[in-house]
Amino acid sequence: MSIEEVYRSLSETAFSRWREMYLIGRRGSPRVSEYRDFLERNSVAFRWVDVDRNPLVRFLGASAALREMELPLFLFADGSTLAAESAPDQSMLEQELALARTRVQLAARVGLHARPDEELYDVVIIGAGPAGLTAAVYAASEGLRTLVVERHAPGGRAANSTRIENYPGFPLGISGRELAESTHEQAARLGAEIVVGSQMIRSWPEPDGSFGFELADEAIVRGRTLIGAMGSQYRELDAEGIDDLIGSGVYYGSAPSDVLFHRGGDLFVVGGANSSGQAALAAAEFARSVTLVVRGQSLDKSMSRYLVERCEDHPRIEIRTGTSVARVRGDGKLERIVLSDTASGEEYELPADALFILIGGVPTSLCAEGWLLRDDHGFLVTGGDVLDGERDRWKLERDPYLLESSQPGAFFAGDVRHGSIKRVASAVGEGAMAVQLVHRYLAEPTRNSGQGLSLSAPAPVD
Repeated sequence: MSIEEVYRSLSETAFSRWREMYLIGRRGSPRVSEYRDFLERNSVAFRWVDVDRNPLVRFLGASAALREMELPLFLFADGSTLAAESAPDQSMLEQELALARTRVQLAARVGLHARPDEELYDVVIIGAGPAGLTAAVYAASEGLRTLVVERHAPGGRAANSTRIENYPGFPLGISGRELAESTHEQAARLGAEIVVGSQMIRSWPEPDGSFGFELADEAIVRGRTLIGAMGSQYRELDAEGIDDLIGSGVYYGSAPSDVLFHRGGDLFVVGGANSSGQAALAAAEFARSVTLVVRGQSLDKSMSRYLVERCEDHPRIEIRTGTSVARVRGDGKLERIVLSDTASGEEYELPADALFILIGGVPTSLCAEGWLLRDDHGFLVTGGDVLDGERDRWKLERDPYLLESSQPGAFFAGDVRHGSIKRVASAVGEGAMAVQLVHRYLAEPTRNSGQGLSLSAPAPVD
């Protein structure tokens, strides 16, 4: 069966909509859960086809043809395909670059704005989370030519929050997705250009003091200034069996699509911060049971009190403090989880359908390695902390501005910044503040100097 016949067979069934695109793969296919979340978060209509579990595939006789193809595979209405690039035996960096190249091709194919229109901007904003989108609103409204580059979907990690109840002005709370969509629409209406699905691969300072950027599709753009709002990603869980089951019941973060995929199951959430509490409450609406696994002896030090109370009062949520994940087990998908008492070391095994890992943030700052000053955990150092770190790296007579990095003209806001408060409202405030500092910087004579950065090959520091 040819790929055209596979598509025709799928499209002509009564279960399918006309001219629908398909994401074909297995639950454990490389990065498949990320591709599903990317499409859903950007409101792209598609149908997920699990080669191993979808009875329609076997009924149509397409199973053998699909099994011979490299998965995951994107199948479009015109019969054309896009195979996801993978680098399973390569470094994490090479795997990330493969994901970036596939994602930008997919974004272009489904009609997202995936390539910049211009070559030069007053400010290039990397990341469209709360900090980046707010910076875009203020920069565009104040007449700056503004480009935002977002690799996944507007809103960042905050967009997965089902209800943000401590954000000022919303007494009944607001979902992270609602907040992201409205701010994204506002920034675009005010004139910000927002590229979605692409990613900064490397950048460098130009002789005239601007910054050059290479994106995942090899597009080159320049910005007179930079606002980095890349946010953070969840720290990896060091437990036996985790890596083998990523996407097959084990997930970093708690994308709504992954939660719904395990509707009616026994779900586990690892972590004790606000994001973990929100994830547990959201999952409990669809799960048979939710177990919140917390290494610490109490939730009060890391989670807002209102979330603690709601988790404690929910009939389908069990909180296990002083507990860690020792290992996970399953044949092709998660089936069992082994928990350990952190005090006694006693282990016990429980049935599990899904495990969502939310155990703290690792800054998305690999691109700054070898170029910008970072702390021991990888967060970008800004403001007066730059002088406390390595004063001889600062080349100007004035001190760095509050959100300015060790490179003049490069500002950072939100979770990626050393010393930031990991809350949506503080990220919004820093995004707005960064634009005012950009104005102040642009009013100065240009005196930039420094090394470039590269995701694929960081430049050495002199």
